[in-house]
Amino acid sequence: MAGRRYNTTERLELALNKIVTEISEDFEIKLADDDSYPDRFGELIKKLYKKTGKRVVVLVDEYDKPITSNLSEENIDDYLEILGTFYEVLKVKDDFIRFIFITGISKFAHVSVFSKLNNLDDISLVDEFNSICGYTQEELENNFQDYIGKLADKFNYGYGETLAKINSFYDGYSWNGGKKVYNPYSTLLCFKHSKFSKEWFNTGTPTVLAEYPISKYDIKAIVEPTKLSETEIKNPTTKNIKDEVFLFQTGYLTISDIESDGLDTFYTLEIPNYEVESALFENLIDQYSNIPLYDVTSYSKNLLKYFIDGNERKIEETIGDYLSPIPSVLRGQDEKYYHALIFRLLLSSKIHVHSEVRSQKGDADLIIEEKNHVIIIEFKQSNVSSTDYMIKEGFEQIEEKEYGRQYKNKKIIKGVIAFKDKKIACKIIKD
Repeated sequence: MAGRRYNTTERLELALNKIVTEISEDFEIKLADDDSYPDRFGELIKKLYKKTGKRVVVLVDEYDKPITSNLSEENIDDYLEILGTFYEVLKVKDDFIRFIFITGISKFAHVSVFSKLNNLDDISLVDEFNSICGYTQEELENNFQDYIGKLADKFNYGYGETLAKINSFYDGYSWNGGKKVYNPYSTLLCFKHSKFSKEWFNTGTPTVLAEYPISKYDIKAIVEPTKLSETEIKNPTTKNIKDEVFLFQTGYLTISDIESDGLDTFYTLEIPNYEVESALFENLIDQYSNIPLYDVTSYSKNLLKYFIDGNERKIEETIGDYLSPIPSVLRGQDEKYYHALIFRLLLSSKIHVHSEVRSQKGDADLIIEEKNHVIIIEFKQSNVSSTDYMIKEGFEQIEEKEYGRQYKNKKIIKGVIAFKDKKIACKIIKD
C-alpha cells in the first residue's frame, strides 16, 4: 500500500482499484470494468483460485498507509470505512483463501478497519513471535563474527567491547518485556560501512511522523519510562491514541517490562537504545527550538568547561539559553524532566556522562568523567521550596549517599542545579 498518494478519499478508491487491476494483469485474468473495487477484489481472488486450482495467499504490506497519511484530516473516518469495506472481502472469500498476512506500523486502525474482518490473529505482542523482527544476541554472535572482528580492528577495541558497543547502539527492542532483539537494518549498515551511525532515523523513520508532528508530544513522556495499561497499548483508535503508544508503534519506544496481577496487565515503554535516543533527541531539538544542532553541541562543551571551572553564573546562563526556546506547555514539572534533557544534551556531544549511577547508598543523577575530573551533579525542582533550600538539600544528599566515594583518585567536583518556575540556580563545590 506504500508508494501511492492517498490525500483524498477519491484517490484512495482509485489506488485500490489500480492495485487489483495490476495483480489481475500479472496473472492474465480479466475482471469486470464496471464493478466497484471491493467486488473486483473478490472477483480476483475467486478467479485466481479457479485458474490455478490452489487457494490464494494474500500478503498486504503497510495496510495502514492511507490512514497514517491522513491522521490530521477531519474525514479520517471516511478512509477507515473505505478500507474496512475493501478488507471485508477477505472474510467473504474465505473459502478461496489459504493464508493472510497483513503488516503495518500502527494498530490504532485495527478496531475500525478490521471490525468486519474479525478472524485475524494479531501476533504483535505474542511472546512466541517476539524475535521475528530482529536479531537475537545469539544470532548476532553466530552469524556476524567476521564483521564484529572487523569493527574491533578498526576502532582498536577488544571483541567483547565491540559487542557491548553494538549492543548499546542497536539492541533493546522487545515486545514481551524480556528477550531483546537488534534492529536488523541498523546493524547491517553498521557492518557494511564499519561505522556506528544513526542511519535508521534518517532512512527508516516512518513518514507518518512528518505528517503527525513530533512537536505535539510532551517531552516528559518520551524521556522517561511510561507505564500504560493493556487496553491503551492494544486498542487505541485514531481518536484516542496516546503519544507514547504512537511512538511505540513507530519504533521510538519499546516494551521494557510487563506486569500482571492476573486481572490487569501494564506495559512499561522506554527508548530502546542509543541510536534512537540520540537521534530522537536531535530531532526534538530541531522540532522544539530554533537552536541549530551545532550550537547545542557548543552548549554541552561549554557546560563541561564551566563545571570544571566552577563558573556557576555561566552554568545557569547556558542551561537557561538551552531551555528557553522550549514552549512552557511542553515542559515537564519535576526534576527528572530537567535531568533527562541535560543528560541528553551532554550525551549528544559524546561527553563521558552517566545517568542514575548506582552506589552502595543510592543513585547519583549525573556523573561526568573528564580526564582526571569527576563531576557529580544532582538536580532539584520544586514549585514551593526556595532554590537555596533545594541546593542545600542536594549537597546533603551527595554527602549522605557518598556518591563520590568510588572516585577517590580523581579530582571531584560536586554540583547542584535547582529549578523553580523559570528560575535556575547552581552551586559548585570543588573538593
